[in-house]
Amino acid sequence: MEEMNLPHKLIPLLKATTNNSQYRDKVQNRLSEPIIFKNGVRQGDALSCLLFSIALEKVIRDADVNTRGVIFYKSDNILVYVDDIDVIGRTQNVKNEALTSLEKAAKCMNLFINQEKTKK
Repeated sequence: MEEMNLPHKLIPLLKATTNNSQYRDKVQNRLSEPIIFKNGVRQGDALSCLLFSIALEKVIRDADVNTRGVIFYKSDNILVYVDDIDVIGRTQNVKNEALTSLEKAAKCMNLFINQEKTKK
């Protein structure tokens, strides 16, 4: 998070909300036993979208795929919207190289590209 230039005050706050947290469910006015999770956020947590966007930004930076300019001036480009990534290239080899770079960078973050959604 530091290398993404997040404000230094936010990093400890994010760590405090994602490490060793617990919650209890309430059903018919009865509380469950505490449910402890060691890392991450609960499903539906407002932070999950933000944290995923930060992680995906790091993947794209680490993949070293040129994200500046348009396809008219270079051989490849990527378009990203939420969790969808489109790889655009002048040749199939260029697209494959960019996709391979993205896959390697994603794997370092324990993220995986869904090959079923991939169109060649």
